[in-house]
Amino acid sequence: MNRGRPRIFNPEYVLESAMQLFWRKGYEATSLQDLLQATGLSKSSLYDSFGNKQRLFEAAFTRYFDMRAVLMREELGRAASPLAFIRNCLNSVLEDVAPGHGPRGCMLVNVANEFSTNDPSVEKLIFLATRRFREVFVEAFEQAKISGELSQSKDPASLALFMHCAMSGLRTQVKSGIARKEILTVIEIIMANF
Repeated sequence: MNRGRPRIFNPEYVLESAMQLFWRKGYEATSLQDLLQATGLSKSSLYDSFGNKQRLFEAAFTRYFDMRAVLMREELGRAASPLAFIRNCLNSVLEDVAPGHGPRGCMLVNVANEFSTNDPSVEKLIFLATRRFREVFVEAFEQAKISGELSQSKDPASLALFMHCAMSGLRTQVKSGIARKEILTVIEIIMANF
């Protein structure tokens, strides 16, 4: 029995390409043809490997938050101090631009806005992504307490929630075109709360 040609493609490349495309355009606006062009897959390879567009999206979104959480932990380890890491995270909202396309916003926020609570499988991924990012912020604020940068009366979990909400809001404002100077002013106000 002939099983056809073996799948020959780089899964990391495919997921990265799909992630970048979904991040830039969103789920609904990304067509199957867009995905085939971005990933280099044939239609049959895409369906054989991922099942359908939504499963590919879920794999690409998972890649986004898994990789982002790892990078954040690495950045925390390299930062001059825990609060320097927090400031760097806030400042990073000004740097997240897709080449030739302008600000993308946060993929997590984009996905949450697009899907809301309409899809249970995506809702679970949104919850998982949110938890992963907040865990890194909690770790940073705990380290800040230990190092004396942060008052012992401050609750790292509450600050992590505040930080997550602040980052989401800032990314949305950058995406909407608010001036860099205004974002930097807001970042100073946020930092004054730590």
